[in-house]
Parts: sequence; structure tokens; C-alpha cells
Amino acid sequence: MQRLDHTSSTPSSIAIRHDNTPQNHNVWHYHEELEFIYIKQGKGTFFVGDCIQQFADNFIVLIGSKTPHYWLFDEEYMKIDSPNVASIHAVHFKPDFIGSDFLGLPEAVTVKQVYRLAKRAILFPPDDAYLIHFFENLSTQMPTKRLIMLLDILDYTATLHTPTTLVSANYTTPQQQGDYLRMNKILDYIRLHYKAKIHLDEIAHIAGMTSNSFCRYFKQRTGKTLIEFVNELRIGHACKLLSEGNAPIKEICFECGFHNFVSFHKIFKSIAGSTPSAYREAIQ
Repeated sequence: MQRLDHTSSTPSSIAIRHDNTPQNHNVWHYHEELEFIYIKQGKGTFFVGDCIQQFADNFIVLIGSKTPHYWLFDEEYMKIDSPNVASIHAVHFKPDFIGSDFLGLPEAVTVKQVYRLAKRAILFPPDDAYLIHFFENLSTQMPTKRLIMLLDILDYTATLHTPTTLVSANYTTPQQQGDYLRMNKILDYIRLHYKAKIHLDEIAHIAGMTSNSFCRYFKQRTGKTLIEFVNELRIGHACKLLSEGNAPIKEICFECGFHNFVSFHKIFKSIAGSTPSAYREAIQ
């Protein structure tokens, strides 16, 4: 897992970025800063803590300090000269972005509550016009106005009655900093091979570990076993295929890496909450 630093190289306590290069986000990492991100255009799979979440246009999430995450954009957004172009607005800021004494103030109680909740990744409604206005106008403001706007958004977040969080409450963030290359090798291998059979001994070899050590390591880093992780990724891809076309369900089953239709049906229902056919009907 790689530790990144977004604010130390800028003269501002808030780092603002708008880019069209999803490759920049395709790495398992964490950072001291909180990350407020708005995927205006783009589709793919979002890994955060022990959660695997599909995302599409207008995806907005606040990720807490040191919470590990990884963005896997669909292939059509990764290709050069593709007609599908990603649009990503990202805002990074440290917990004490307004001063070292800020979090000790009585007025900061609600902000600290938001920070604690953000460690589980707060997901916002995709049609939240107030948040979209914040992302699209923050970079045009003077520095003091940016601080005010960010404080206002944090206060707005604190007023949400039932915020949606993605990471489970019992997930523990790994503290090790030196193994990001290993974890990214593992995720790259899974990304390239999840549609086929993944062999435990092969992926353990890539990680430079025995099979037993790898299983313990992977569960500690992701909160899931390898098969749970791969199955969620496969079902996420199946959901995408079911919603975007009319291919036969059995064909989708094999396309996603399952070799048994009964098993696919059972796992799909346990993860998606419905059968593949019911999911397609609901989407359509």
C-alpha cells in the first residue's frame, strides 16, 4: 500500500485537481489527507477498506485520513483516443487544514464527527446539486473563500441524517507502509486475471509468499479472503454486463470467470441481493 502526500508540495492547505487520466488513481494507496472526490464522468470499480463498490457518473465520496483505496476504471476509459473520457474532481486536505489548534475548538465537534465517519468512506447521492456546485467552483475561488467553502461542506455533511458509509465498522486500517509494491502487484494480477481461474499458488508466488502466508496477508489488508474479493469483483462485472446489454445470462456467467452456472447464480444472489434475471429486470 502506497502512502501519498497531496498537500506538502503546494503552497495551499487544500489541494484541488481536475484531471482526465484515471491511470493516476489506479494504485492501492492511502494518505494523511482526507480525499473528497467527484467522478463527474467515468465508470468502474472502487476499492476502499474492505468494500468493493461499483461507480458511475456523478459518484461522490469522502474518504478519511489513512483509509486505503484504489480506483479501477473500466477499460474504455483507460484506452488512448477512447471516446469515453473520464472527468475527475479531487480535493485533498489534512484534518487540521485550518490550523493546528482547529480540532481542539468546541466549534469543531461536528467536523471531528465527520472525520470519524469518513474513515468508513461517506457516499453521497449522485444528484446532490450543492456538492456538485462545490466541486465545480472551488478552484475559481480566492484562498480564503476556499477554506470557507470547505468548512461549509463539512458542516453540510454533518447535517446528513442517515449518511451511507462503505467500509464495515470493524475494519482495521493496516499501518504498514513498506508493502505497497506487493499489494499493487497483487491487485494488478487480479485485475488482469479475474475473468479466468486464479490459482492461489501463482498469486502467492507473485507476492513472494507461501500460500498460507499470502492468505493471512491478503485478509489483513482487504478484510476479505481472496475468493470473496474475486467473487465481488466478478459479480460487479456481471452487474455491469446485465445493465448494459441483452447477452444471455449464462454467457455473462462464463464471461465473468465462473465455470458453473449454479454457483454463479448462488453467489450473485448472495452479493447483489437478487437473482441475475431479477437484477436485469429491475435495472431495465
